Amino acid sequence: MALYHQPASLFCSRLPHDVILHVAFELGTVDVLGPPCHLPPLILACKYIADILTANRKALLARIFRAKFDTRAPLRRLGPNALTNSALAFQLKKQTLALRRIRNADLDSENLLSDLWTAYIMFLENDGRNYPHLIEYAHLHSLVDNFIESRLWAHRERLGWPLEITPNALVVWLFWHSMTPERLQAIIPARRSRFMDLLRPFAIAPLQYPTFFAPDNHFDFPIYEGFRDGGDLAQGSALPLYPLYRDPTMITERVIHFGRAVSIMAPILGLGAKMAFVMLAEAVPYEAPSVLPIDRAHADPADGVIPTQADFVEWASVRGVQLYQPGEWDWFDRLSPEQRRLESDNAWRKELRSISSKFDNDWNRLTGCYDPYRDLPLKGVVYTFGSIVGMFAGRMQVPDFDRYRNMVHGQGMPDQAAFPSLAEFPVYVRFREHHCISPETPVPTGGTHHGFDDGLLNAYLPRAFEYGHVGNALRINYPGCRAASRYEDYVEGKPNSHNPTTCTACIARLEQEEFEWRERMAQGYGGEAAADDESAMGDSEEFEVRPAPRARRGSGSSQNSQHSYWFGSEHDSEGPLPTGQMMLERDPDSEALLDEMMTEDLPDDDDEYIDNDCNGIVDIIITGETLPRHGQAWNHYRFYGRVRKWDGLIVLIRVPTLYQGAGKTIFRGYMIGNRNFVGSWRTYAENIQAIPLEGPFALSRIEERPPSPAPAPVSAPPTPTC
Repeated sequence: MALYHQPASLFCSRLPHDVILHVAFELGTVDVLGPPCHLPPLILACKYIADILTANRKALLARIFRAKFDTRAPLRRLGPNALTNSALAFQLKKQTLALRRIRNADLDSENLLSDLWTAYIMFLENDGRNYPHLIEYAHLHSLVDNFIESRLWAHRERLGWPLEITPNALVVWLFWHSMTPERLQAIIPARRSRFMDLLRPFAIAPLQYPTFFAPDNHFDFPIYEGFRDGGDLAQGSALPLYPLYRDPTMITERVIHFGRAVSIMAPILGLGAKMAFVMLAEAVPYEAPSVLPIDRAHADPADGVIPTQADFVEWASVRGVQLYQPGEWDWFDRLSPEQRRLESDNAWRKELRSISSKFDNDWNRLTGCYDPYRDLPLKGVVYTFGSIVGMFAGRMQVPDFDRYRNMVHGQGMPDQAAFPSLAEFPVYVRFREHHCISPETPVPTGGTHHGFDDGLLNAYLPRAFEYGHVGNALRINYPGCRAASRYEDYVEGKPNSHNPTTCTACIARLEQEEFEWRERMAQGYGGEAAADDESAMGDSEEFEVRPAPRARRGSGSSQNSQHSYWFGSEHDSEGPLPTGQMMLERDPDSEALLDEMMTEDLPDDDDEYIDNDCNGIVDIIITGETLPRHGQAWNHYRFYGRVRKWDGLIVLIRVPTLYQGAGKTIFRGYMIGNRNFVGSWRTYAENIQAIPLEGPFALSRIEERPPSPAPAPVSAPPTPTC
């Protein structure tokens, strides 16, 4: 009985440190979602426990973060040395505070921009654990919906157009990320129409809201500095500021992420609005016109190309915009041992099954494609080869021509009633992908204006070229070539013909390594100097905000090395911090967290590197065609085009094969999350400077299957009699 009269501190002092830390961890993770709110009472229990928890604070918070949130994506993108206990402890406080404020749905919070960035990046890093924090705990969709309805059009510019600013861009993308099938179907028609009206300017006015990371008339990067201010643009453009060349310093931000300042640009507002707009349009029920034949068997062949009711039923089942996948909390536990090893290797590769790995291309574009005037060092993979192979389907939205022309040439944003109405048309295509493997010579670009036009009107290909399949390769002939360029067909799981002894990139790397080795030998480089440098690096104990490493460790098998074109050169000239929108100065919450942080293990940025094996791919060409049964309903087409190596932009020409009156169409877009092919189509025009009719499109991969059965014919009700 005497034990109960002893001071609590004496009783607690008999507990081993590891037991106290384990109890603290269990308390910190009692509630899987939200902040570790059960932990503070333990800290107040007695001074002995408080001292132990304080001494092990960063390790404890880091362990809690690993248990509650996803970490594999930041490990791949920032490097394993970047996620120290200090960084994880910082991120735990940053994310839990942001989630709490998002839960309050305060649109006037001084931390709103920071919280939107935190939510957006959490989606990009989600593998099953971040998602429920955002949706089930923070109810992010409530804040996003309220923002769209009350703030998306706030502070409109002089001509009446809503602003292309970071909060608007983040909210529009979060609208898609947070949408679930249940919520999409539950939106009442009036509110759906309201959302579509608010998104409409961003979705169908590409001259006001760019859709691409750099103007689509360019294929080779970096581009000429003279385009920066528009002074050297080709004369005679329909609009003085078209195409729009944005100043990199005005679109680049530095977001504090895991205690590091990451240079990043906001996601493209016009692209996100197109995807969200089509997503809402696809949720509207659509019935097949009863005047059409029931199915192909009931159609008259003499009618030529005509859809049937069965074709409309099939199209109604297609979703050009696939919704975001939330994942599952314990997905990793169900993997095979080999797959677990790959997922834990901290390296990106195409074979990864994690949800976040599908968004590595999107992350790399945001962090590596904001400045088209210089090569950023060791930019990550921006296009995953094979991602567009297969059967794709969706829709393109066609604006009313007269209203679209009035909008383009008008002095300001038209009234809601004067906005172009949109008609929708199905798009079906089976894509194939073809790779030019070094030392093969890729096809040169086309174009008419040196430096300004790289051949957009023919998908960056020469005007007069011919291609055909020979065996398992695409052979392309063009004027002036001595031998046809050979592009191998991509086949999932089949290695290409890359040979390190003939690959120009591999040979150049070996020569560079030999040159560097000879330089070190000539300069008498020894181990003592290296040891001194390492010792000096390890002596620093003071925390500072440090730029995130631009060079990241990559896959050893599934993409090109840093010598290949998916990565920028190793040269970099860091400029001053941007003055337009700087998260570092505008996030008081992050500043407070950083002030209290100390670190003992923050690595030097030079420790980060890319360790990739070269696969020899130097160019990618896409071909495709409409299947015969889809052509019978919606016209027969063939597709050809190219992937822009700088940012993964896919540019395709669609050519009618039977009825030439259908006209050529140019599709330009990106693979979002390696699932949705979204962008902007435009009509073909001989003049590169013309402003043609343009509208959104969205396609996604579908399984090839027979057409859906047509609805049974409904007989007319009997005529009532007196």
